[in-house]
Amino acid sequence: MKEFSYLHDTRQRFVGQLRCALVASLLLIFLFVTGASAQSGNVQSGSATPSTGQVSVVRLNLRVSPSISSPVVTRLTQGDTVKILAASDDGRWYKVATADGRTGWLYTIYITAEEKTSAKAGDTDETPSTADAPSDVTIPVEPTTAPIVTEEFVSPTAFDDGAVVATTTPARMNVRGGPGTQYPVVASAAAGARYEIIGLNPARDWYQVRVPNQAEPTWIFANLATFSGDLESVPQVAEADLPAAPEPATVVTTASAPAVSVAPVAAPAAAPNTSTGFGYGITTNMWQGDKQGVATLVKQLGFGWVKQQVRWEYAEPQPGAIQWQEMDSIVDGMNGNGINMMFSVVTSPPWSRPTLGGTGGPPEDFQLFANFLGGIAGRYCGRLQAIEVWNEQNLRREWEGFPLEPASYMDLLKRSYNAIKGACPAMLVISGATTPAGYSDVAFDDVDYLRGMYQNGLKQYSDGIGIHPSGFANPPSVLFQDWEVGNYSALSHVNHRSFYFLSTLRESRRVMEEFGDINKRLWPTEFGWGSTPSPFPGYEYEARIDEATQARWSVEAYNIMAGSGYVAVPMLWNLNYPRDTEMGAFAVAGRPAFDALRAMMGR
Repeated sequence: MKEFSYLHDTRQRFVGQLRCALVASLLLIFLFVTGASAQSGNVQSGSATPSTGQVSVVRLNLRVSPSISSPVVTRLTQGDTVKILAASDDGRWYKVATADGRTGWLYTIYITAEEKTSAKAGDTDETPSTADAPSDVTIPVEPTTAPIVTEEFVSPTAFDDGAVVATTTPARMNVRGGPGTQYPVVASAAAGARYEIIGLNPARDWYQVRVPNQAEPTWIFANLATFSGDLESVPQVAEADLPAAPEPATVVTTASAPAVSVAPVAAPAAAPNTSTGFGYGITTNMWQGDKQGVATLVKQLGFGWVKQQVRWEYAEPQPGAIQWQEMDSIVDGMNGNGINMMFSVVTSPPWSRPTLGGTGGPPEDFQLFANFLGGIAGRYCGRLQAIEVWNEQNLRREWEGFPLEPASYMDLLKRSYNAIKGACPAMLVISGATTPAGYSDVAFDDVDYLRGMYQNGLKQYSDGIGIHPSGFANPPSVLFQDWEVGNYSALSHVNHRSFYFLSTLRESRRVMEEFGDINKRLWPTEFGWGSTPSPFPGYEYEARIDEATQARWSVEAYNIMAGSGYVAVPMLWNLNYPRDTEMGAFAVAGRPAFDALRAMMGR
């Protein structure tokens, strides 16, 4: 399994600029046409909207409005047919009616539609997103019988001396009536729109801005804008002075509604353990390998933790016929050498995916995976210290057959948490690590995905938060903002936050703080830098990292995390994968990095 993603390339920046230009042009045409229609009193829906569609994934949430943070009306199953009533302005959501008369919104990529005659205005063929994009980028609208055209404000061209100015960065983003996604959208802003910042909310993650033709100030999300000027001079708006938040939407159910095909998730079986401190760990390759040899290398490093990936498809090839031999040998080997152990469990046996095929996604019944983890926890309680529940679930190749949305993964994690804690309350449950990525046809932005996990209960169902803060070819101390302001340059992998180790680390922690999970720690279950003169396709940047640099950056990253106060046990990727494999470029055994890490530990 590929553990590191090469989801970005140097075309992204060009594609993003091209898309912005295309969307802007189409928007002007669209506004002109709809303006003419408005004069005659009509609001038109897109002529390309099909009339019927069929759900193409095993389970799909029907939501109150076109946003992954919107309440779920019900779950549909693969093969269900819906009547399509309208499409959202960005073409990514369909408003539908189900066979039993319910209405709501479904993401278009998971609907096989009929009668689709042409592409909807605003769509492009370049890097289409299959992820449920966050509501503050894709301009969701409240469900209506026809799409709503939200007014787009023209930003001022000049500001008073000393004004602090925000400049929006997405192609289109929401301007809201208050500092949060629960507030109504009052406008959309194109990329590059500039607004004067006149206030900050108490958390300082939303900007209050002055918008032309609006009597009341409005708000934009700070992460989706840059600013110029002295932000410290902007006053903070007191909690009591913020606009009153609207009441949350209510989901109405009826007695005739079809039952959901899976059992509901129980309340957390135990309170999370937030008392873990810092430790040094490394990912190992022991499956059908030299366990004692690995233990010897880890002890030479002076590290106290190892992570081993366990492929469920190998361990339980037939239902109930669990092959414990390799896991027994690995746990016995590490426990006998006084080394703490984490299993990272991934991939489903074919028998658990009868209608989906493949092994790259979870089972069709999530409880089957939870039961397997519960069996591991019970068998190794007291000898295995932690279980990571899945891996890189924000990638399509790791979550095959299911929507790339956090709520789906959280269903799996909740069941697994309860099964593990029920069998061994002391076992640490680490959430599956997201891989650093932006939005693309194969990935969901990792920071947004983590935020979605919290919105669906992550705080209550985890002891630690898994992330993969990859560095690509960038030093661990460099931030995305360094490149943005011109203080850093490199040949590639620079134009997105996800290319930077420290940016991913800090932004992930910021999400934890946003949801009040400050006593828990991040678990970087993979990080590291590959070095090879003959990289595999997609990893060409590794040729620019010599072995001395790999050693220096690995030590620097550990030192950064050890001093952060919010990292638990980082697992360097990796110790000993074969050098002729894609993973081998990251291996440190027999290389300068190994000696540098020993010196770091005083060995």
